[in-house]
Amino acid sequence: MSAPYSSRAIIDLNAYGKNFGAVRARIPRECGIIAVIKADAYGHGAIPIARKAIAEGVRMVAVAAVSEAIELREAGITTPILLLVQPEPEALSAAIEADLRLMISDLDTAERLGDLARRANKVVPVHCKIDTGMGRQGFAAETAVKELLSVTKISHVDVEGIATHFAVADSTRDSFTATQLRVFRQVLRQIEKEGIPYEMTHAANSAGVVNHEGATFDMVRVGLMTYGVWPSDTPPMVPTLSPVLRWESKIVLIKDLERGANIGYGRTYTANGPLRTCIVPVGYADGYPLSLSNRASVLIRGRRCPIRGRVSMDQIIVEINDVPNAAVGDTVTLIGSDGSESITVAELAERAGTIPYEILTGIGKRVNREYLGVVK
Repeated sequence: MSAPYSSRAIIDLNAYGKNFGAVRARIPRECGIIAVIKADAYGHGAIPIARKAIAEGVRMVAVAAVSEAIELREAGITTPILLLVQPEPEALSAAIEADLRLMISDLDTAERLGDLARRANKVVPVHCKIDTGMGRQGFAAETAVKELLSVTKISHVDVEGIATHFAVADSTRDSFTATQLRVFRQVLRQIEKEGIPYEMTHAANSAGVVNHEGATFDMVRVGLMTYGVWPSDTPPMVPTLSPVLRWESKIVLIKDLERGANIGYGRTYTANGPLRTCIVPVGYADGYPLSLSNRASVLIRGRRCPIRGRVSMDQIIVEINDVPNAAVGDTVTLIGSDGSESITVAELAERAGTIPYEILTGIGKRVNREYLGVVK
């Protein structure tokens, strides 16, 4: 027996595909695209998103966990998959079996890969990450060339790519990305001087594509902008990206409250006059952040309606004084447009004191995903 969901996220795959045009407009024609679809494609659904990205001609898709890659393989996706996070040693055999490209950051992992690949009679392509200032994954820039020389001597391991990652590419006021690029290019020159063979270089994420024209190299790794969210602190005057996700629910109850009535846990809102409210069955268990309590709005019949009181685990209370004709069953838009009003992922993130990535990836499994423009 199947039951209806209390809310749904409508994913427009045609909008997702259209956003690759915005990417291509900012990179050289010969530059390839790696579509980042980790974390269930930022909450959009990895399998349908991967199929659409492949239909748009991306050269690779990228995930963060071996389990994410295996899910794609089991769905019949044969396109090269880049594993962005170096896996734990116990997961290396599964990564080899799934024919993944691995981003690696140390010599020990390369040696383990070589040993396991020999036993499996396979050659494993690796992308060696250079830490140019992110302080996370990566061979240290000062010793990278020496270590990569050692990697090239490991049989059954092929250095396919050299990569780095930017720490503040989204900021137009921070010059550190230029420093990272300078360090990365210095390492690349040393690698070429030593004659270390590799096929491709990549550095730019979505923010790098938008803000740093010289950071594209051979490939770009794009995620956020393909989902329709501008990745920089300076959005364009005219929107160039198409929103991909719409999140909506329904009114399940309408209730009239008197002046002085308290609303929600902690009594954080008190009615200062007669108040008409409605209950929407969405809460922080669905990914609607607690930090939006008394701070955000939803759209009902084309009007902005404020959340009153604290966001609960499974429901929010919304004031509908300005929508006197609201009724049980009306659509409630959490992210998306209704009439002339819109609530974007970026707006919700700002009001919640977080980033768009967290809003998107936090939308839970109780929210049903529905797709427009499915690629079969």
